[in-house]
Amino acid sequence: MPQTSQPSGLVLKNMFLQEPQKTTSIETAHRRIATALPVPESVESLKAAADVYPHVNCYPVPVVWDRAEGYQVADKYGNRWIDFSSTAVMCNTGHGHPAIRSAVEDFARTGLLAQFSFASDIRLELAQRLLELAPDSCEKVYFWTVGSEAIESAFRLAREYGIRKRPGKYHILTHSGDYHGWTLGAHQLSGKADKPWLASRDQNIHFLPFPMQIGQTDEADWAEFFDRNVSALSNEVDADDVAAIFIETLQGWGALPLPVEYMQRLRAWADEHEVLVIFDEVQTGFGRTGKWFAHEHYGVRADLICIGKGVTSTLPLAAVLGPAAVLDVLSPGEITTTHAAHPLSCVAALANLEVLEDESLIDEATRKQSIIESELASLSSRFPNHIKATSGLGMVHAIHLAGEADTANQLARDLTWECVKRGLMLFFTGRPTIKVCPPLMIPDDALVEGIGAIGEALQALTA
Repeated sequence: MPQTSQPSGLVLKNMFLQEPQKTTSIETAHRRIATALPVPESVESLKAAADVYPHVNCYPVPVVWDRAEGYQVADKYGNRWIDFSSTAVMCNTGHGHPAIRSAVEDFARTGLLAQFSFASDIRLELAQRLLELAPDSCEKVYFWTVGSEAIESAFRLAREYGIRKRPGKYHILTHSGDYHGWTLGAHQLSGKADKPWLASRDQNIHFLPFPMQIGQTDEADWAEFFDRNVSALSNEVDADDVAAIFIETLQGWGALPLPVEYMQRLRAWADEHEVLVIFDEVQTGFGRTGKWFAHEHYGVRADLICIGKGVTSTLPLAAVLGPAAVLDVLSPGEITTTHAAHPLSCVAALANLEVLEDESLIDEATRKQSIIESELASLSSRFPNHIKATSGLGMVHAIHLAGEADTANQLARDLTWECVKRGLMLFFTGRPTIKVCPPLMIPDDALVEGIGAIGEALQALTA
């Protein structure tokens, strides 16, 4: 998290914000702002939260969520926001879809509320359904609770599988700037190699530069780019000793797609050296980019797919999908977990997948991409000195702000709050980026209105 000066009267101690600020009254079909923000009556609750939560958890905007439905979030004080966060890119089918609520409520009254790793019909039904949707190379499902766990397990599986091929085949490649999670292994795969808090980092994780730069438009030779950067690692690791390469299918913090040529060369190189290609689809799966899985945009085969978030749009559930030869390398009972594929999460996932199909939400993500791109292009033309570029696929896009890093970061934080004051819910990325990732079912006019609110906020800040 970047260090920035703190305002006086702080409510949440390391990020947002101060005592209530006056707002302009807003009342549309999609937004309603009727109070100062933070709501004066909520300040004591926010201060109490800051007392009991560590600073690291105190980064969202100071709004006390009370309920959420579809594409909107509301507090109990009469305010209502268009949600461009999807609660960290999770609610693909919207908040609290009636079909998911009903399925979970019905099952909770009569079904299992815990099962550990014992067999159940509901878990089997979900596993079979996921394999129907996944590429043919995926034969088994390894269930977990959150995305970081799925990455950790893929990490371990890749090394175990590699070592069985040859004793030294345990090296892992990843990409600088990607984010794979907060647990020890997943975090070491994320960001950059340098992590001062680690007493002894894993020296067998090697970083490739992420191929796309913000605002890059030139036609680079992406195959040559990949070959050059892999060759640069030759003094650290032999290609045949690499077990796997991890990659975020869309670099999450900035919604940066990968060049197709780069991905196809990466896949060919991996096949040459028997390297597993592991796609982190935790944020991008289940229709978010206009495909069931975002790596389909690149026309390449995945060896392992890590999923989460949008698989339920609600309750915690994650998994690794892949071939039996890889997922079966661990002996029965070698790793156990209490809550993976909890029965209620399985029920939510099955209902969620049905909604995605019945409401054609994957097609909707593709159709609405053109609306987002058009509106963001208009926004960029209005603010050429403040918007460096926009990027994304489907219903996950980003606005990259221009300027020196500290100045642009501060603008992103201020813009996030200014948007919230105008009835648009965002989350701060900690970078000079504003993410646009509403639920896939958002009405067209609400989508346009939300992007318009970003323009209003940016105008107010830069006038």
